[in-house]
Order: sequence, then C-alpha cells, then structure tokens
Amino acid sequence: AEIQALVDAIGPRYRAAVVLAAWCGLRRGEILGLTHADLDVEAGLVTVRRTRTELLSTPDRFDGPPKTDAGYRTVAIPPHVIPLFREHLDCYAGPERVFVGRSGEPMRGDAIRLAFDRARREVGLDHLRFHDLRHTGQTLAAEAGASLADLMRRLGHSSMVVAKRYLHATDSRDRQIAEALSELAA
Repeated sequence: AEIQALVDAIGPRYRAAVVLAAWCGLRRGEILGLTHADLDVEAGLVTVRRTRTELLSTPDRFDGPPKTDAGYRTVAIPPHVIPLFREHLDCYAGPERVFVGRSGEPMRGDAIRLAFDRARREVGLDHLRFHDLRHTGQTLAAEAGASLADLMRRLGHSSMVVAKRYLHATDSRDRQIAEALSELAA
C-alpha cells in the first residue's frame, strides 16, 4: 500500500523508477542507465548491463556501478506493474534512454531524489529514502518465498553478507512459517 501511495503521489515521469526500485530491486544509477534495449516489456524483463565505465559516464553517480559481475543481471518484472511501464515508454521515455528529463536529456539522479522527497512527504513517509525501496522489494520477495540465492541474484549481490542487509523479517511471514511447520508435523 505504501509503494502504491508513493507511485500515486510522485509525478508520472518518475513512477516507473519507483516501481523498478521497489519491485525489481534496481539502484537509482541502474535505473537511470537503462536504454530501450534493456527493457523487454513483452517478456516482463529488465536487464542491468551497463559497464562500470558507462555508468560512471552517466550524469548520476550516486549509486555507482555494480561492484561485481553479479550486478549485471536480468530481473523479472512483476506482471502487475507492466501496464505502468508501457505507459512510461509511450509517454515519457526518450528515443534511446528509458528515463529522460523534460528536455530529452538523460535524467539526473537529483531529479528523481527531489520528486521522491516531495512524494514521500505527501504520503507521510518522511523517513524513507529512495534506496530503501530496494529493501522493501527484497523483503516482499522473501515474503513471497524467494530463497537467499534468489534474492542475491535479483539484487545483484555476490555476497550473502551484503544480501542479508536487505532482508527484514515480517510478522505475516513468521505466521506463514509457523503454519507450514504445523503442516510438516501433521
């Protein structure tokens, strides 16, 4: 519900960035580096394939490039957000880049940050940072049954220690585990 509130509150040009961070676990720099070749809406896939040099040459350096080869990955897009991507591509994408500013130039990270800051204040989530959407997405994926290996691949981590930082226990998942344990005992 909070993700949807943010999507509704942020400007339409930035909505796809919010769902890519929250539902696919992409970093802001990875999102801003996407080209049309990286996004296959029909197959429901987004590919992070930018090299270290290419990411450093983009206007946004806040999140930096992937630190290992695991950072270069293809992630499935949840079907419920595909219509939003179609709208973004039709209305807001540039001829080459998926995320561009109003002038058609590559979108800067600060543009997303400022739009996100306004939206989070509007919905009462003042404590939330854009990067926290990655944590949210991984927690939801874990709650949906993803293994640690699945989560590492999805976020582009090569280390379990780093991947575990993005996992947060939830009461509803604990209840599901308890019910599954009872089923095993029966």
